[in-house]
This record gives sequence, structure tokens and C-alpha cells, in this order.
Amino acid sequence: MAMATLTAAACGGDDGGGLIDASPADAPDIDAAIDAPIVLVDAASDGVVALDAAVDAPPLVNPGFVTPTAVTKANRKQGGVWTELGDADWTCLGTPTADQPATTAIALTGRVTDYQTGNGVGAAPVTAFPMLTPATSLGAATTSNLAATRGEFTMTAAPLPAGVRRYGFRIEGTGYLRSYALNRYLAPGAAQSIVLDALAESTANAIPAFVGVTRDPARGLTLGSLVDCQGRPVSNAVAAISTTAGTATLPAGANTFYFSAGSTSLPVRHTQAATMNKDGLFVVLEVVPVAPAYVQVWGFRTAAELAGGTLTLLAEAPVLAEANAASLIDLAPRRAP
Repeated sequence: MAMATLTAAACGGDDGGGLIDASPADAPDIDAAIDAPIVLVDAASDGVVALDAAVDAPPLVNPGFVTPTAVTKANRKQGGVWTELGDADWTCLGTPTADQPATTAIALTGRVTDYQTGNGVGAAPVTAFPMLTPATSLGAATTSNLAATRGEFTMTAAPLPAGVRRYGFRIEGTGYLRSYALNRYLAPGAAQSIVLDALAESTANAIPAFVGVTRDPARGLTLGSLVDCQGRPVSNAVAAISTTAGTATLPAGANTFYFSAGSTSLPVRHTQAATMNKDGLFVVLEVVPVAPAYVQVWGFRTAAELAGGTLTLLAEAPVLAEANAASLIDLAPRRAP
């Protein structure tokens, strides 16, 4: 997860945005279409949902989830400056994943770092679990609180249950929100190392303050990033939490914001970044506790999709939408099992 350095809080109200409601009866797999603010009412047989007649405007649902006005692009940061490289690469989208399930125990070393500063987080319990059943422990450790090794831990991660290929990690430290580092792949059998981020309470308050929102401890947040098939950060996409896999079913109240892609990347208001910026970072605030919950990213892969208004589901993963908790996740293109 890329880190954001937060230095000051902004004041004032939110700027608002567009309308969205997309709940087709037959959710397609890869090429789902969704277009705000029109409601999708027909599902075409070719795997693309067709836009039908507009209906009465739906309630305001996530003003940060609007129709992009450009094709998704790949980007690179060099010398502290972000540069657009061209269209994002989605050739791996929908192809079989190379992930293999961990069927034997894994010797794991790691470090828990502060999402904002990158400093080690000491004396923090860390629990591994299979995606997405956090009540099932596959290993536990507590990070070192010594100056020279602060944040480091060792753990034996038990094998994953059948049908699961990714681990999640729960981190609970003093002064930190309960932080879930999600969708982490560990190669079967091999000893390996991992870095996990935790979100400090001070940062959890500062992030919404930058966009004029006051954090509600009764709700949660999701911090994420997106890369294309070549591992390059993606711009011109939109992100949201959905209660339905494969379809944008957006809970009321949740609000997505994107980052500035500056030398110090900060969350900004919708008027400054209506869609994902060149750093590929986003945050979904004010997420009501709900299960199941999925973080989704939608965008146009080609000029033809843009012209036809057909958005594609580029990435999706389950998240934990809990009160006063943060899900942190790095997203790659959506793959087939």
C-alpha cells in the first residue's frame, strides 16, 4: 500500500457529486456495464448489461462514484513526478490466476508499519486468517517494541482451507484503528517476508478532514490502490464499496475520494479529482457496517467502451466493513479462479 503523508486538516463542507444506482438482475462476470446516473434495467445475453430507459433519479449514493470521462491510463512516478504512459494494460483481465493455495505451513517474517509515516508499529498483535473469515486464526504474533526492531514479527502461518488462496491480517495496536491488511498472497511452502500497514487514529481523523468530512467512529473506511496487468498505477477509474459481488450495489452514506498524486499525495475533494488520479490511490469513507462487502473498481478499457458508455469491472475483492476499523488493500486486475 502506498503511503500518504498528512500534514494539515482542511475545513468546510463536501462538494457533492453525481448520482448512481446500478443493480442489474443478472450480474455479468467481467464485462459488466454500469453508467451513472441511469439505472440499468436489462441484462444482455452477451455478458454486457445494456442501458435501457432512464427512470426516476435514485437517491444520492456515493458522490465519488461517477462515470469517468476518459479511458483508464497507466502511470509512473519518476523523480517525484507522475507521468502518464498510455492506455492501461488489461490483457490479463479475466484470465486464470497463477495463485496456488498454501497447503502447508509457511514460515513468515514481517513488519507492521504506520500507513502515514512508514515507521514500525510496536507491541501490536497480528493475526493471520483466511480471506474472508477473520474469526479463524491461522497464526498470531506480537510485533517487537524494541527500537532496533520495532514493528517486526515472526509467525508460522497455517495452511489455507480448501478453495481459499489469499490471507488477511488483523492488526490491533494502541492508538490505531483495527486494521485489516487484505487479499495478501503467500507462495505455498516457501519462507517469506511481508510488510503490513496499520492506520493510526490520528490519520483516520485527518484523511476525512482533508475533504471536509468528520469521521464517524460508528462507520469504517477502506484505503486502496489499483495497478494494471504490468503493475502500473491506474488513473481515470472509479472505486466504491458494493454489497454484491460483480454488481455495483452501493450502500448509502459511503463516499469515495481520490488522492492528489503530488509530491506528497493527499486525499482531495471531488472538484479536484472526480476519478482516480495518476497514483491509483483512493479512500472510501463512512462505510456502514455491512456483510458481505466488496471493494470494486470500474473503468473504460478502450475508446470504444468510452463511446458506448460501457464500464468494465476492473478489480474486485472482499473487504471487512466494520465500525471504527480500516481495510487496506492493493488491487490488481480481476482474474478467473
